[in-house]
Amino acid sequence: MKTPGVGQGGTDETQDGELVRRSLQGDAAAFGLLVRRYERLVFHVAGGFLRDRGEVEDVAQEAFLKAHEALSRFRADAPFGPWIAQIATRLCYDRLRGRRRRQEVAWEDLSWSEQAAARGLAGGGMATEDAAARRDLAERALAPLPPKDRQALILADALGHTAAEVGQMMGCTALAVRLRLHRARRAMRRVAERLVDGMESTTEEAGDEDVQRDRTRSK
Repeated sequence: MKTPGVGQGGTDETQDGELVRRSLQGDAAAFGLLVRRYERLVFHVAGGFLRDRGEVEDVAQEAFLKAHEALSRFRADAPFGPWIAQIATRLCYDRLRGRRRRQEVAWEDLSWSEQAAARGLAGGGMATEDAAARRDLAERALAPLPPKDRQALILADALGHTAAEVGQMMGCTALAVRLRLHRARRAMRRVAERLVDGMESTTEEAGDEDVQRDRTRSK
């Protein structure tokens, strides 16, 4: 089943506006319907940034709590999907920003799927369609990048959103998103090239050691 896009809610947006109006009047069931309608979208967004299931659930819960608190500022004629997605994205950004920058990742630290993604990037493309691998590689290898650059990369390349949709979720223009993506993709490719070069160097060294052992044994 396809995950709803930024503007999708399984029904027309005027019904969402009516649910918001009823929620503001104290109708808890109306807000509960909004939660059920958009929880897959929120989980999809949070899961694109965070690897731990418990952390994803925490962000999803917090996103709907913040949305409920801010309902009075929601425009009734606006689509609810991009609004709740933007709240979830900002919460993920805060978590990424709050984490300490880790040391540069090494080839042996990567999973098989992450290694496949790195090889594809180093070659100028993407060798895997594994969105989770691309997400994990971006999170692990690009920790030194500004969190918003990482956000844009994950939303666009790992989750498949357009620049306009990413802009809606990040609260910026599509042009700003494209600039961030250009910068992040260039950095990502440099990191992938270093990782693959390191892997090849390690393999060559291991091969040289095997040759040396064979020569020693033959004497």
